[in-house]
Amino acid sequence: MPKFSKFVRPQTPSRGIITERDPDIIEAVLRYRFSPTSELVRLVGGNEDVVQRRLRKLWEWGFINRFAFPGIRTHSEFIYYLDSPASLELLSERRGLEIHPQMREELQNNREKDYASAATRGQHMQLGFLKHALMISRMHFLLEMACRKSAGGIELASWSQGAQLSRRKVELHKVVSVRHGNRYVWEETDETERVPVEPDALFSLRFTDRPAEEQLAHFFFEADRGTMVASDMLKKLRGYYHLIKRQKRHAEMFGVHPVRSVLIETTSEQRAKRLMDLVNHPMVCGPAKRAGLFWFTISPVFTDPLPKVKSGRPFPRYLHQPESVFDPIWALPDQTLHSLSDIQNSSSAEHSYR
Repeated sequence: MPKFSKFVRPQTPSRGIITERDPDIIEAVLRYRFSPTSELVRLVGGNEDVVQRRLRKLWEWGFINRFAFPGIRTHSEFIYYLDSPASLELLSERRGLEIHPQMREELQNNREKDYASAATRGQHMQLGFLKHALMISRMHFLLEMACRKSAGGIELASWSQGAQLSRRKVELHKVVSVRHGNRYVWEETDETERVPVEPDALFSLRFTDRPAEEQLAHFFFEADRGTMVASDMLKKLRGYYHLIKRQKRHAEMFGVHPVRSVLIETTSEQRAKRLMDLVNHPMVCGPAKRAGLFWFTISPVFTDPLPKVKSGRPFPRYLHQPESVFDPIWALPDQTLHSLSDIQNSSSAEHSYR
């Protein structure tokens, strides 16, 4: 019998049967697109060792696929995704899943991209996409697990990402760089262009202790890995600001109103401050206005390890304290911190973003 390898499926998979836990695992991977082991064992629940064994079995049998980011001494934990129609058929049979063409297209795309091989070969373009996808997945995980721990006080009413949010554009005046003496400034022209507004995610929270008409809060989410140049980020921020504040077409395009904020998670405080400066740019909100639409946080708030736990291994904070996503960790350009549960910016905690 072929020797089992962590990275290559055995030619002759071990025998076994589909358990009741298996559809739960596949359904979680389907919802999250890309999900690491550490998140899946918490989403599915039950015994961690059992979930890990079932993940390996499902991978051996071809229902799910996986990859790991290569390192110098070791590799990352495994990240799972779907690329086989068999997984959808299993969910349809066992859980009555209605299979949409978009699901099949996404799995076909995953199969063509062959992320497992891309990670092994270190293909940087593919790896960049996957790291961006995992930032989005982590935010989804944070919200779902934090809502579970709220004892019904907060519900994740909806979550959308990917193709569901694509192909939206807003018409804006073109912006060009014009030289004034020894400096260049951005100026609008009479010519217009259609600027994409394609959030990484759109989600709604329901605060169940509020009056019915005040329970829902809608948020756009952007995962910024710090790789987009300033001119492209300026265009992205302008698109959001004009869509929501100037043209007020967000309800028409995305079916939600009002938009509480555009949440931007980025890599570092330095990067966050540069993005805040762009929000105050005359081509976006302008320095004279209180820019309350864009809220920022940084990934280390979630990924920095907690002190060692019983097992002796340090874990990222978000795995043990997902409710931190509801803490006042979201900074406005005016340096105040706010939480997702704030009804009005003025009622937020008076903190500085340092």
